[in-house]
Amino acid sequence: MEQVNSVNEILEKLKDIEYGWMDIEKNVYQNVDKGFKKKYVLQSPEEVLENKVGTCFDLVEVERTYFKNLGLKFNAYFMIYYESKRIYTHTFIVYEDKEKFFWLECSWPKEKGIHEYMSLYDLLTDVRSHFIKFHNIKFMDYDYLCVYKYKKPKFHIGLKEFYKHCENGENVLI
Repeated sequence: MEQVNSVNEILEKLKDIEYGWMDIEKNVYQNVDKGFKKKYVLQSPEEVLENKVGTCFDLVEVERTYFKNLGLKFNAYFMIYYESKRIYTHTFIVYEDKEKFFWLECSWPKEKGIHEYMSLYDLLTDVRSHFIKFHNIKFMDYDYLCVYKYKKPKFHIGLKEFYKHCENGENVLI
C-alpha cells in the first residue's frame, strides 16, 4: 500500500470505494442484503483497494493501516444497537491532534469527511445521533446501544466473528 502524508489523503484514497462486500470465495457484491450475514468476510486493506468495495468494517482497516504511518494517536470504534429483531452497527476511526478529537467518516455518504470535537464524549454522542438517523431508528433505548474500542482483527473472518472480536474490546460509556 502506498503511504499517505495526511488525513485528507486518506479521504482521497478512499473516495472511489463503493459500499459492498466480499465473501470467502472472493466474490464481490454491491447488494449488502442478499447473503451478507452468512457469507461476508472482512477484507484486507489491499483487497478493499483492489476490489473498490467495502463496508465500514473493511474501510476502518484500510484507515487503520494508513493511520499507523501518520503517527497520530487513533482508535477504531464499533457502535452496535441490539433492537429486538435487528442489529444495527457502524465502525469508525477517531484520532487526536492538538488536544482535539476527530471523527473520520468514509462510509456514510452524507457524513464523509473529517469532523472536529473538543472532547471524545462530544464526538461519540454526535456519531450516535448520526447513527440513529442513518439507520432510521424511530426510538432508541440507550440501554441496548454499546460502543467498543477495538484492536485490529484478523482478516477473512465472518460477520459473527467480527462482532465477537469488537465486543471483546473496551466498552466505552456515552
